[in-house]
Amino acid sequence: MTLTYELIRSRRRKTLGIRIRDAQVEVRAPHGVSQSAIDRFVHSRGQWIEHHLSRQQQQVDQYQVHISQGGRVPLNGDWLQLDWERSARSQICRLPDRLQLYLSARIRREESAAVRDLLQQWFTAESEALLIPRCHELAAETGLIPSDIQIGSWRARWGQCSSNGAVGLNWRLLQLPPSLQDYVILHELCHLQHMNHGPAFHALLSRLRPAHIRLRAELAQYTVWLNW
Repeated sequence: MTLTYELIRSRRRKTLGIRIRDAQVEVRAPHGVSQSAIDRFVHSRGQWIEHHLSRQQQQVDQYQVHISQGGRVPLNGDWLQLDWERSARSQICRLPDRLQLYLSARIRREESAAVRDLLQQWFTAESEALLIPRCHELAAETGLIPSDIQIGSWRARWGQCSSNGAVGLNWRLLQLPPSLQDYVILHELCHLQHMNHGPAFHALLSRLRPAHIRLRAELAQYTVWLNW
């Protein structure tokens, strides 16, 4: 069995480790560990890797966003068909079952790249209009008031809370079902009181969202939506 993986070496690491994300294998190793030792380590974990690769590949196949004519993008947990055509200026019209994009005739670069950029701009604007007010609502309900709320763009997390009390929400949140959007927002608001994931943090989150364990497991299905 031959496994393909990305190798990342670090001076800080003391041990070998494997991470599988979106059906890709990543091996982290300390400097000084030989390639043969790394290959033996990966081979020893072969069955575990194959199991998780198979499971994650199923998730990728199920949830993959397709930036193509007739492709699909998620919004509030529902799939919308994606279509585009040339026009006088670039804009997006949301229809009941699809997003109709119009690309400026002046655009000369590859169309799918232009569509991707236009979609991300649209999602960012929609998130500012929808997610920020929702965060204010949940903050008022819980008494957990952030110093600021901003929309960001990250490939590895849905949101963040800074030490100065500012909450950041990934525009990609808007792809998720509303129940998961609220879960992520509440998760970040709880960090205003507890800047860790210790027992006190989980007790607060459990009080505000008793189903948080189920919601966290459900959220894990959608990590592929972070990567476009």
